[in-house]
Amino acid sequence: MSDHVIALESLATVDARDAYTAGHSRRVRQLALAIGSELGLGNGELRALGDAALFHDIGKLAIPDEILLKPTSLTDEEWELMRSHSDEGARMIERVGFVQEAAPAIRHHHERFDGSGYPDGLAGEQIPLAARVIHLADALDSILTTRVYRPGRPAREALAEVRSATGSQFCPACVSALVRVVARGELEELGVPKRALVAAVR
Repeated sequence: MSDHVIALESLATVDARDAYTAGHSRRVRQLALAIGSELGLGNGELRALGDAALFHDIGKLAIPDEILLKPTSLTDEEWELMRSHSDEGARMIERVGFVQEAAPAIRHHHERFDGSGYPDGLAGEQIPLAARVIHLADALDSILTTRVYRPGRPAREALAEVRSATGSQFCPACVSALVRVVARGELEELGVPKRALVAAVR
């Protein structure tokens, strides 16, 4: 692992606040890089994508624990504050000189392909490609991971859920790239057995 990545991980402390999401940012980074590589991104683009994926939730450092870790549904006011983490995270990263190029992907990683996401309601290719990749990687890891309010889902169900939202929530090109990566069994390091991953795309 490069000194650059080690330095970035030393700053990505948001996972430590919640035992249920420990390691989430690193897993999202791994997923995002696999998808980005499949999409043919160059080395510079992959580096920026990896930085953005690692820091995609850093804005949650500004969210109080009683909201971030709340085991029940959020109120409208709490949800509005939670939604602010993407914009807050981008502002935080813009102040860190060597990862500034990651800011747009962090700001827009909750935009949806159909335009119903936040913070700006961007749609389709208006959304930076890195943000579309991270949105997909973030969602897949969330579905696979056990949370305080629900258990993790099996790989087959997780991928089926992602595929069903292609074109609405997720970028079709990104989903196609993910399916190809999964079919080759390249995501076993995420803790899902290769047999389950490969079976999920059949």
